[in-house]
Amino acid sequence: MSVLVLLSVLGVVLLYLGLFNNRGAVAGVGIAGLLGAFVLIASDWHLESPLFNGIIQFDTYARSFSLVMIVVAVLLFLFGIDYYAKVKENVAEQYALMVFSLTGGLLICSFTNLVVLFLSIEILSIPLYILAGGKRDSFRSGEAAFKYFLQGSYASAFLLMGLALIYGATASFDLAAIEAFSTALAGGQNMIFLLGLFLTIAGVAFKVAAVPFHFWSPDVYEGAPTLITAFMSTVVKTAAFAAFYRLIANLQLPGAVETMLVVMTICTLFLGNIVALRQTQFKRLMAYSSIAHTGFLLLAFLGTDARTPDVLFYYLGTYALATVGLFIVLTLAKRAALGDEHIRIFRGLFRSNPWIAVAALLMLLSLAGIPLTAGFVAKYRVFVLSLTNGYIWTTVLAVLMAVVGIYYYILVVREAFTAQEQETKPIVVAPLNWLVISICGVAVVVLGVMPGLLRM
Repeated sequence: MSVLVLLSVLGVVLLYLGLFNNRGAVAGVGIAGLLGAFVLIASDWHLESPLFNGIIQFDTYARSFSLVMIVVAVLLFLFGIDYYAKVKENVAEQYALMVFSLTGGLLICSFTNLVVLFLSIEILSIPLYILAGGKRDSFRSGEAAFKYFLQGSYASAFLLMGLALIYGATASFDLAAIEAFSTALAGGQNMIFLLGLFLTIAGVAFKVAAVPFHFWSPDVYEGAPTLITAFMSTVVKTAAFAAFYRLIANLQLPGAVETMLVVMTICTLFLGNIVALRQTQFKRLMAYSSIAHTGFLLLAFLGTDARTPDVLFYYLGTYALATVGLFIVLTLAKRAALGDEHIRIFRGLFRSNPWIAVAALLMLLSLAGIPLTAGFVAKYRVFVLSLTNGYIWTTVLAVLMAVVGIYYYILVVREAFTAQEQETKPIVVAPLNWLVISICGVAVVVLGVMPGLLRM
């Protein structure tokens, strides 16, 4: 409870700092508050903390994913010091909205009641609708906010209808009671419950950008400010997957729902990787890459296995580190290219700044799943889990798609290590950006060599 209060108060404090035009202190206060939240969660690591009559449960699962989100948020706030350095308006508001969204992310990891699931998704999402349109003078940013809001509203409607139907079938919003109902059903048919599960999963699948609920992702990634895109693709994705698994982990899923998850996984893997091959704009490439990684993560949902939470935790943690670092590198290259976002802006990066190019290489190789990086271990664990649960052909497809995915990451690597054809503005790296990029680049290798360092 204390961490939720701290983050809520932190968001309000940041708003007041903006009100009094104290822009210089905003990022520092935000980082200090996030570190305080980290300490609060870590200090209660082995305690079970049911809140509000047990509808929220801060157990080891919730704390693990919460710590990942807080660490990533700290890295993004460090990046934000340079990112917002020349922005004169609404800086405090953007930091505050990210903190409020993060609060929803912590709630969504710990729900044991479907009402809390819906409320936490809205707390997580509503600030993002505003943040996606953070560039008020940009048509693309406004379009991104509108599309995200419109499609997010439809997803919330599906989710709310699904929860209502589940309540109608089970007479409870409590997750344990719903799990007991699904077990008692034992393969029997209850159409209200089945339809409720379909709609609820559809609503949550929107947040993780699973096919066919992915349409918002490329346009929102492209149009939103880069810092916000990084926040959505890491913190929000981690929170959504933690909630998704918590929702279905102990349910006895009807056969039709299991089939739905398998089809969704196959379509997400195929579309994400194949369409990414055609992308030349880096943000859209990362959007389809994110969809592809959603497919790999969904593999871990197929079947019931006690190892699934740890596999998800490791995959999301390492994916977030690589993604944050790459979006910072994108920002630096984009500035040097005067706003261009084509992958050619990375050309000559190694000559301009060898270490940044090497760090970007390590992060791209991790996303591609090349051995000795954390991404390889993450994909390997997901494949082993899927094979253990008997989904052989789905795993074979996933392996083939992983091989396909190497190609579009290597295209960016090729640009970074190709000499410039003409003189361009040199890439300037602020010390804090250099620090965050270095942390992310080194971490994906260290965690790939010693994966035991990141576990629940």
